[in-house]
Amino acid sequence: MKKYMKYLGMMVMIGLMAAGCGNSREPEPPLTLSFDDILPEPTQVIVRDEQSTVQEEHTEQAESVTEEETEITPFADRIADGQDVVYSIETSVYEEDKVSVEYPQLAGMADGEVQNQINENIKKAVTGSIVTENLSSYEMRYETASKGSGMVSFIFRGTEYYENSAHPNNVVKTLNIELRTGKSIRLKDYSDIADVVRCLELADGYSVENDGVDMADFSAFLNNGSVTDYAMTLLDFDIDFENLGLIPAGYSAVRDNHLILFIEAEHAMGDYVEIAFDKNL
Repeated sequence: MKKYMKYLGMMVMIGLMAAGCGNSREPEPPLTLSFDDILPEPTQVIVRDEQSTVQEEHTEQAESVTEEETEITPFADRIADGQDVVYSIETSVYEEDKVSVEYPQLAGMADGEVQNQINENIKKAVTGSIVTENLSSYEMRYETASKGSGMVSFIFRGTEYYENSAHPNNVVKTLNIELRTGKSIRLKDYSDIADVVRCLELADGYSVENDGVDMADFSAFLNNGSVTDYAMTLLDFDIDFENLGLIPAGYSAVRDNHLILFIEAEHAMGDYVEIAFDKNL
């Protein structure tokens, strides 16, 4: 009996082992997925920085306001002080013997008396001081440097040639006229003389407009004794309608809201050197 049970146990074990071996197979690899397979399809997300946008808008508005606030009224209009004068400019010609001069005349002003006074003074200022003795030729033309509602500024340029002279000379004059009163405006009436003196002494704050004239050469010419007292010389600049017999020490004009000076110089520099100041009037 024992022998039989032992034999039966062995048969059961062999059967179980056979069943286990029949079902054995290679282990399946683990399931591996990439992040692209796991995550959903990405979508573009736009994040609007509202605070930055608002700040940029405020900055643009502030810059615009600043530009408007700092806009400069031209001196030729500012001098009107709210009493704007309306007028036009016409050209007249003075010709006598060897002299030919074009000069401006105002028209259309409401105050006819002031207009006539201005026109008479303009003609006298540009034609009354011409020396005709031994004169071979004299020609002059003008340009309107500034046409404002309170002031008009003219620049006259020309040449004069006398007998036995080696060459013709360049001639320059200017006129600055207050339209309400008809009076001439001189450099000392509208400029900061001390600031002009500083610029001339330091050769700074202005540019030389003459072709072929170097800034350093012009400064050396001034500072080597050509002008001994800047302030006193500048005070004598420009034509005075109340004293047309007075010969100015130089001339000034207003162009593009900048001060322009014409300073007498040697012939190699053009007889007059034109300089334009950087600062607005």
